[in-house]
Amino acid sequence: MILRVSTKGEYGVRLMVDLARHYYSSRPRSLTDIAQAEQLSLAYLEQLVKLLREAEPPLVASTRGAHGGYRLSRPPEEITMGEIVRVLEGPIAPMICATEGEMTQICSLLDSCKTKFLWARVRDAVAQTLDSITLADLVGASEQETQNAPTHFISISDIRVAPSSAL
Repeated sequence: MILRVSTKGEYGVRLMVDLARHYYSSRPRSLTDIAQAEQLSLAYLEQLVKLLREAEPPLVASTRGAHGGYRLSRPPEEITMGEIVRVLEGPIAPMICATEGEMTQICSLLDSCKTKFLWARVRDAVAQTLDSITLADLVGASEQETQNAPTHFISISDIRVAPSSAL
């Protein structure tokens, strides 16, 4: 059940965004490259990529060999954040009585609950948000942020060199 995303979800999303950023390049991404780029543990990424590869349908595909690695199984425009988060975190469930899909546990107060409407609305809002954002949307948003980041210049005239005796 999720409402708060764990490191598994956070790091898995970062892994998938990295793969989305490189989807149209000519070769798969190695987990070593992703671990370095995202400053994440290689061992942890190996666990996450296994879940993403074994998802139904799979979210990543692997290629063996010297130039092997991982790629998205579909274009970034076709993979939603909802798919990724559910694979890594499970069904969206702000409360036990408002779990997506089949509920395995049911609250004993379900029939007389005065708040189940609230929790169902929270679940649906979170699910709708996750399901409406694709990997391509995140890649585009992060590239837009990078382009809009202010550039800082240092004037050569502002640089002062200390006399060698001060060193």
